[in-house]
Amino acid sequence: MRAESFTSPNPQRLLYPDAFPPAPRRGLAHYLELTVTFVVLLLFSWLGIKLSNSSGGVATIWFTNGMLFALVILRPRHLWLQYFAIGLFADTLADVLYGDRFALAFGVSLANSVEVILSAIVLTYFFGSPFNLSRRRPLVGFLFIAVIGATAVTSALGASWTLLFVNAGPWLTLFRTWYLGDILGMSIMAPLTFILLRPGFFHMLHRRRLLNTLGLLLIPALATLFVFTDSHDPLIFLIVPALLVVVFRLGFPGTVLAVCVVALISIPLTIHGYGPLMLVADHRMLHRIVDVQIFLAVALFTCFLVATLLEERTELEVSLQQSEARYRLLASLDGLTGLANRRAFDERLQCEWGRALVANQPLSLLMIDVDLFKKYNDLFGHINGDNCLRQIANIIADRIQPSLGEASRFGGEEFAVILPNTDSAQAMAAAESLRAAVAAIKLPHPGSPWHLQTISIGVAVAVPETGQSPVSLLNASDSALYLAKLLGRNRVESNLSDFPIQLEAQQPELPATPRRRKTDYQ
Repeated sequence: MRAESFTSPNPQRLLYPDAFPPAPRRGLAHYLELTVTFVVLLLFSWLGIKLSNSSGGVATIWFTNGMLFALVILRPRHLWLQYFAIGLFADTLADVLYGDRFALAFGVSLANSVEVILSAIVLTYFFGSPFNLSRRRPLVGFLFIAVIGATAVTSALGASWTLLFVNAGPWLTLFRTWYLGDILGMSIMAPLTFILLRPGFFHMLHRRRLLNTLGLLLIPALATLFVFTDSHDPLIFLIVPALLVVVFRLGFPGTVLAVCVVALISIPLTIHGYGPLMLVADHRMLHRIVDVQIFLAVALFTCFLVATLLEERTELEVSLQQSEARYRLLASLDGLTGLANRRAFDERLQCEWGRALVANQPLSLLMIDVDLFKKYNDLFGHINGDNCLRQIANIIADRIQPSLGEASRFGGEEFAVILPNTDSAQAMAAAESLRAAVAAIKLPHPGSPWHLQTISIGVAVAVPETGQSPVSLLNASDSALYLAKLLGRNRVESNLSDFPIQLEAQQPELPATPRRRKTDYQ
């Protein structure tokens, strides 16, 4: 920030370099961005000087330090020096073009650089890089370290350096005007630049949300306009609830924009002699601008903290919802195979039964059993048995996509597949495809008649009717599976006796005596 004598042709000035290009890239694009950044910094430095002039030499707000700080903390550390250098150069050039001696211009520009460098190094040291202003702890650190601490150091250095060249009045007065302008600039421009570079910021300006966003920003704008065009009543308190509306509806990004809107309206009106601050007994411009700076700083600190807390609460709610969804998913999955477990199967069967009943559509159920799995475990051990189940589950999952149906581990070595809106021909074809796919991997099983691991499948198809239960479909598929195992395994059987199907595998002779029915097939 820039300050000069109140009596000199060039009154006390403020220099604010600004920067907000996207993240630099290597090569020509990177140097082009640095050039654009330099030009923007130069323009905002000049704007700071002109604004200081228009307010009778009083430093109202200093833009560039906050903007350069926000740009730097979002960049890798190895690029910081480049941005510090162009900020110093732009600040110095703006002062020299305005008519100051080079030594004075370079000294105050160097003081501004100290503010940015000190803030960036200390904050990233304590809170990490890249620095995130939308979190509560980093925001509080930013308010104390950058807004209050670093600005005080810069103001002291700048005021002391200025007094070496010009008669700018008492040091304390010069320090105070510089300090408040720097505080306001850092506290407004750094968050503003940060949210402009923040991914997703422009979502609230999307055409579907634009009218809502503009309408909400209009509330503090109209409130500020109403308050600062009335010079007879102290109505400044009306701005706070208007700001809180934006805080609760638009969050941190909207809060920054709302505070900027309030500042853009209140500062010019105060400078031109309007608003409740005209009621202050001290009619000096310096006193009125200090008052509006204090008001904006208090409003900004309060709203920022509330917005950050709301954003953290929203993120916590989203995190809890995601955790709940993840745990619900884990609770519905079988730990060994990754398929849906028995609980999820029961819920899905009940749901699909209800849908089929309403739509009058067929519902198919495949009950799958891993043939002679107990012998497989006895021969190879339970670890290899688990691997066998996983391989078969993977085949089922690959063949039965979620859009077609849902595969589940029914229990032990049994699996089940629910196929909504699937007739008997489609269900039998799907079942035979699964049986053939398992046989095709040629998983050795010395205890099997085929010396390979195979599966048997029972198919049941029904169009639900009122008064029936999905248990009837489950019983029908279970009976069809029992028939498939009774007839020699490695085959598909249906609850429809007139359904013909050609199987690829040659079937062994039927057992001499039927096997006793068990819950888990051996």
